[in-house]
Amino acid sequence: MGRSLLILSLLVLASCGRPPAASEKLFVSNERGDSVVALDPASGTVLQRISPGRRPRGLLLSPDGATLYVAISGSPIGGPGVDESRLPPADHRADGIAVIDVASGKVARVLPAGTDPETFALSPDGRTLFVSNEDQGVVSAVAVDGGRAAITTKVGNEPEGIAVTPDGARLFVACEASDHVAMLDARTLKLIKTIAIEGRPRGLLMSADGATVYASVESGGRLALISAGDGVVQKQIDLAQGDKSIKPMGMVEAPDGHVFVTTGRGGMVLEVDPMRGAIVRGIARVGARPWGIGITADRKTLLTANGPSNNVTFVDRVSGKIIRHVATGEGPWGIASRAGGGAQ
Repeated sequence: MGRSLLILSLLVLASCGRPPAASEKLFVSNERGDSVVALDPASGTVLQRISPGRRPRGLLLSPDGATLYVAISGSPIGGPGVDESRLPPADHRADGIAVIDVASGKVARVLPAGTDPETFALSPDGRTLFVSNEDQGVVSAVAVDGGRAAITTKVGNEPEGIAVTPDGARLFVACEASDHVAMLDARTLKLIKTIAIEGRPRGLLMSADGATVYASVESGGRLALISAGDGVVQKQIDLAQGDKSIKPMGMVEAPDGHVFVTTGRGGMVLEVDPMRGAIVRGIARVGARPWGIGITADRKTLLTANGPSNNVTFVDRVSGKIIRHVATGEGPWGIASRAGGGAQ
């Protein structure tokens, strides 16, 4: 009995000496509000408001969760219904990747990352950011410590979504206007092949097992499955099913392998079983033009960034029921968490 009590006492003392586990934060970029907010995943409370720079869009957390990377841009906002000839010129001095200390919410530095960076992927070792520069048709490899100049290579017209294999060997870049996904050697940025996918491939997501690259095909209304090993298109799943408002955008993977896809003007999230090649269900009315999507660390709650609604929607992943809408700022674009989401 005495020995058991001694062991228990030692365990209690040891646990008291440990720092408390950091609570989870979810991060949302507000493209029009020039801000990033940190949300509490349980209550939806805004915990922190950060000013990373102008027009923040893609964002990702470092593997240890201590650093947040945010793409910022001095290019004016265009898009549907905007006469781009009337827009002011781009201010490329504002372009870069803001490096933010999560604990303090302060911008430590801004990394040069080519012009108008929008989305990016982080290498598995956390040392390199792969950034899409849509206006130049290139991808840039940027050292997170700023220790070397960015390396760029041409990949196609209007590159956007980026994904890297878990071993850090292969890089995939969706090139919307070229109707292809470029497959590159991630270490050299040498082009290996282009993978034809008609209908403006936009977002990319690497599966948890590293075997498949999911591509959201915006104009085509499809979800494409690409073999990460050889770059062969395995199948394409019709998500629109005749509904022209369905524009697949952001994606996140659930523990059961299902993929949740935002649909832009479709206003819903689709749950897809990739192996069966079928839509499981649609979660309607999550917000106006849901774009970015994330998932909490416990994999129980989905979040969508709804730009025109100026809010983020929390959705129970299992039941599909909407939990709450949280106002985050002007033009929510992307969501980053330790579990998934962010710059795709």
